[in-house]
Amino acid sequence: MRRSILLSVIFFVVVLGHAVAQESEVTGQEGIRQEKEENSSPIADLDELHQFLLKETGAGKFSGAVLIARDGKPLFERAYGYASKRFDVSNTSATKFNLGSINKIFTSIAILQLAEEGKVYLDDPIGEYLDMFPPDIAEKVTLRHLLDMSSGWGDYWENADFNASQFKRRTVSEYMEFIKEIPLDFEPGTDIQHCNTGFEVAGAVIEKVTGEDYFDHIRTHVYHPLGITNTDSFHRDGPAKNLATGYTDFTLEGETGSGYEWSNMYLLSPRGTPAGGGYSTVRDMLKISQALRTNTILSEDYTRIIWNGFRGDPGDPVNPLILDGMWVSAGGAPGIGAILGVGIKSGLTFIVLSNYDFPVAMNVFREIKRMDLANEG
Repeated sequence: MRRSILLSVIFFVVVLGHAVAQESEVTGQEGIRQEKEENSSPIADLDELHQFLLKETGAGKFSGAVLIARDGKPLFERAYGYASKRFDVSNTSATKFNLGSINKIFTSIAILQLAEEGKVYLDDPIGEYLDMFPPDIAEKVTLRHLLDMSSGWGDYWENADFNASQFKRRTVSEYMEFIKEIPLDFEPGTDIQHCNTGFEVAGAVIEKVTGEDYFDHIRTHVYHPLGITNTDSFHRDGPAKNLATGYTDFTLEGETGSGYEWSNMYLLSPRGTPAGGGYSTVRDMLKISQALRTNTILSEDYTRIIWNGFRGDPGDPVNPLILDGMWVSAGGAPGIGAILGVGIKSGLTFIVLSNYDFPVAMNVFREIKRMDLANEG
């Protein structure tokens, strides 16, 4: 299996069950499973959901934490499986799971906060803020292109400089050392492809405009105002407590199908970045959901830009499909599966964080999304 697929990270929006932005390849096996699930009866209630998750855990098909809330109040909050199989440490609601690409939300919020303050403008070219790129990139790629993944960049998993020093890079500037040399795959704004590169550049813009370290800025301006204390781009080899170990069926040779026995320790970089790889808990993710739903981290005008996939202007009405459906952000990689679903109108929030490969979290999310929760709570 190619390294780019092995280490791909997912970020997409799902509305009424349909992807409206980019999603990584779905295997034939996963497609077959989804069809079978859609033809089966939905889970009846939260007690049955718990029994379903116990069964999946016992069969080695799930490990993680699940939270369902209405208007910020948890209806269901449980954890399953092990944070560390080696040391028999169980997952709990306080376990910190790797978010994969969900970290992009924090970077996006920080850029939009700066836009609200008039310190940046979404349609400004990145050359207004960074002087490291050649003219054909600096003058054409805008901040909006970075956020909506239409910059022309893709991912950098195949980049030789990145691969030569992946396990040494921990700062935004260290990523920019090789990103500044990466050419565009297409003319900015003419197409969309999954793009971690653009979010690393967005992190560099945040540092340049604020004069602060990216990670410090996110703590001060996103986490702390919301009372979020268990979320950060922790060093995976550092002293942070309650970090779940990721378990994967992937190896460098391909899928092993061994029941999520192998740690992802040597497959991931040592620290998260503006594009993904930080850690959080289900409770902290609920605070993020509520902050977006109630416009307490951004004004309503700028929150709508997030709901609309970074299209349009502040204050534009929310796309009716998103407003009536569910906005979903997800992240995944070997040993990582994270889903955040926000029902803007319904007030429902679905959070699934797993330390197994991505399809595990998605399978659980799909089951929850099929449930009738009208009488719950």
